[in-house]
Amino acid sequence: MGDIISPMKRILKYFLLIISVALLLAIVLVITVLLQHVDPEQKRPDIEPYAFADTLANGEYDLDSLKAIIGDNKGLPKGFEVAAAIAYTAFPQLKDVHIDMVLTNDGVPMESNFDIWSLFGPGKNRRYRILLNDNRNSTNPILLRALPFDAQVGILAHELGHVVYYHQLNLFQIGKWGLNYLRNDAFQATHERSTDLMPVYHGLGSQIYQYAYYVRYDPSCRAFYERHGHWMDKYYMTDQELLEAMERY
Repeated sequence: MGDIISPMKRILKYFLLIISVALLLAIVLVITVLLQHVDPEQKRPDIEPYAFADTLANGEYDLDSLKAIIGDNKGLPKGFEVAAAIAYTAFPQLKDVHIDMVLTNDGVPMESNFDIWSLFGPGKNRRYRILLNDNRNSTNPILLRALPFDAQVGILAHELGHVVYYHQLNLFQIGKWGLNYLRNDAFQATHERSTDLMPVYHGLGSQIYQYAYYVRYDPSCRAFYERHGHWMDKYYMTDQELLEAMERY
């Protein structure tokens, strides 16, 4: 009987040791994340923006030429390739960053995130995704396919602004950002509203303005804005605020 109990005691001892080490590592990880300082506000980049036209919808664009500018590490959503490529060109600091724009059948209209596992490696290997709800059965008036061309470019530039922000953070800072974003309304509002300025900083102010105006005043969005206007105006800049920002910058 003793020969049976002894191995069982050793197994239990090793099991408890593994659990203890795992708990210790988890505690260290949580403390490390909580100690990170993360500023919710986007900063104006030190770049010379390209002077995009106020209206892009009627232009003629060669997609191959745009692809040559943005690089072969950028995924383009089917049906929105030109709008996406134009938005990419406004962010030269993301030229070497792998980003994929993916059409989905659910979720929020637009969302920027990242491949979790890629965050554990060097920054140059990170992979980001911009998810775009393209559910054909949805009646949501602010899905990408429902927007005018310039508004599409503007909101995609907003999402790329998120990628610029993520790419400046280390793994632990991204964890702290996520915690703050989910639990702190003021943090979320500051982050999203300052991200609305990223298209302005990158020469696409007219486009993000057209998006903000469309989702508030176009007849197709009127009922939606009546239901969600308070939330939209809290977390995102209004068209008037964007006009004022364009005058400043």
